[in-house]
Amino acid sequence: MGQDWTTKQLAAEFLATLLFVWIGTGSAVSSNMWTAGDSGDTGRLITIAIAFGFGISVLIYGIGHISGGHINPAVTLAFMALGKQSPVAGLLYMASQFFGAVIGSFIVWGGSAGLTSGCDDESYVDGVCASSLKSNGDYGPAFNIGINTVNARLSLGGAFLLELVGTYLLVITVMLAAVHVKSTAGNCAPIAIGWAVMLCHINLVPFTGCGINPARSFGPMIVDSIGGLSSNVWIRGWWIFYTAPFVGSLLAAATYRFVFDECDAAKEEDAAPAKEADAVEESA
Repeated sequence: MGQDWTTKQLAAEFLATLLFVWIGTGSAVSSNMWTAGDSGDTGRLITIAIAFGFGISVLIYGIGHISGGHINPAVTLAFMALGKQSPVAGLLYMASQFFGAVIGSFIVWGGSAGLTSGCDDESYVDGVCASSLKSNGDYGPAFNIGINTVNARLSLGGAFLLELVGTYLLVITVMLAAVHVKSTAGNCAPIAIGWAVMLCHINLVPFTGCGINPARSFGPMIVDSIGGLSSNVWIRGWWIFYTAPFVGSLLAAATYRFVFDECDAAKEEDAAPAKEADAVEESA
């Protein structure tokens, strides 16, 4: 296989992942509980889910014709496992995605930095200030800028399973809606993928914040660490967001390859008319 990547494709994956993280984690910050009097509700959950789901649809429509619109290392891994992308191209895609996620998180931090400017006032001790307090008494990124964490009441095994199944749903949707030769989704494939992401967030946000994308998890973790919130980052279950999505991706790729893939059959069907035409010419 020759070079199957271009700088434009890498730039597209970088930019789309940057914007995806800004859209999704930015919605988590903007919809959060800023004061002690507020309380979480399903409205906030749906807001975040819609932001992530609609965001990925918009971005796939935007760059799909350039890079394929992976915007997720787990999706890229599935393409590599199925032989639809070389290891070199896949790793470059992943590097672009991780880098884009970090820059997107820096933008979220920069845009919300003013939220903690009045935290020294005793009237702001709850809400945004409480969530942003560092061990030295200073304040870091507001609301941890949408970091993924495992709910304290959830087992690590449960968290791993949820992230695995969520990523499986996303990747199998990509394969069946956007890759399968007999898919009827056509230009609507990004909508199906966006709905899959939205449904995952509705299910997973209360449990893990919904990672299903190692780059999306990586950006806030790195920026929070730089902002002095390491004690809020590398805690119980952080590794799940870099293992479960890849396992779910490989399971989805295996399901697609051994159960649903009809590429070879389709190629044989396409070749049949040509063979028949050749046979007619030879007989003539």
